[in-house]
Amino acid sequence: MRVLFVAHGASHVPWAVPLAWATRLAGHEVRVAARPQSVGQVKAAGLIAVPIGGRESGDAFARWRIPATGERPRRLPADWPMGPLDWPEERRLSWGDQLIGLADELSDDLVAFARSWRPDLVVYDIGAVVGLVAAAAAGVPAVGYSWCQPVGAYFLDEEEVPPSYLRLFERFGVEPLIGQDTWIDTCPPALGRPSRVPRIPMRHIPYNGPGELPGWLAEPAERPRVCVTGGITTTNFADRGQDFLDMAAELDAEVLLAVPGLEGTRRLPDNVRLTGWLPLGALLQDCDVLVHHGGAGSGMTGFAYGLPQVVVPDGADSTQWIWGDLVEQAGAGVNLVPGRPGPHAGLGAAITDVLTRPEYTDRARGIRREIEAMPVPGELVGYLESRARG
Repeated sequence: MRVLFVAHGASHVPWAVPLAWATRLAGHEVRVAARPQSVGQVKAAGLIAVPIGGRESGDAFARWRIPATGERPRRLPADWPMGPLDWPEERRLSWGDQLIGLADELSDDLVAFARSWRPDLVVYDIGAVVGLVAAAAAGVPAVGYSWCQPVGAYFLDEEEVPPSYLRLFERFGVEPLIGQDTWIDTCPPALGRPSRVPRIPMRHIPYNGPGELPGWLAEPAERPRVCVTGGITTTNFADRGQDFLDMAAELDAEVLLAVPGLEGTRRLPDNVRLTGWLPLGALLQDCDVLVHHGGAGSGMTGFAYGLPQVVVPDGADSTQWIWGDLVEQAGAGVNLVPGRPGPHAGLGAAITDVLTRPEYTDRARGIRREIEAMPVPGELVGYLESRARG
């Protein structure tokens, strides 16, 4: 069987790696389509990359943020519906337009490859609408996989479909795919929300890229350890510079900063260590709290190690504050959305609160047990095989 994986972007490539490798180890051929900015990550994972689009493809998408309307982000209701998001209609459609526009930039390259390589199945990130177009053009089934936040573009009914989506398929003379039936979902029950799309659960296996462990990481910590990361998508910690380091100096903890951009800082507190690039999972094995920007990849890696979290979204960016709300509603951490009232006076107070209140850690460890109870990627390969046969 030939399986074509389609990644959405640089921060999403790690979500595809465990299932792609499970498929490969089951004896199937695997290719991973990605934009040029993400090809290096695919290759570093030992997989074969298929570049699609130019380097400029997706730049406008990466710069996009929710339009400034003066509204504060709203907390997620308990019955959060499957949307791309629970936004006002104008915002929801704007997000869908962004995903479809990106697919339009990438579809020529991916359709050409799919028709040449002739996969038996396309497995696509739900944000990568181009995967649906490639599957239709190759005449094979498509299976979506989510990244713990249902912010892809999907259309279950013809009445929902915008003309721009139909035009993607018309360009290649194929029928549009409407009515996605099942998604592979790594979201544990504590973070899940009601969905119109049926899900097949899969255990999240953290993959954060290759690295080399430094000797100090094996040394026992004398104080609680706090890991701080902005992922690869934000600079919201580095932008604060010395103010952020001054805050860290007040904590009764060892602070590991996996934050590029602070290397030239003249005054580094005694309790702060700049880690340089290391796989996040390696850093978290001996930590007590994870502080991050609200990326689902960072967050799920933290929960895989049972860590409570303090989420500091970069403004009102859609997916980041939503992840923070999921964490907060699960009782496993704190969400510090800029400009939104809350019980904590600032980042230092939030970290101290999470460090000193064991209920946060207890809940995070409960989420880890939920993750560990989910089927591993290798158990999903049979489902992929059945979809290809169907």
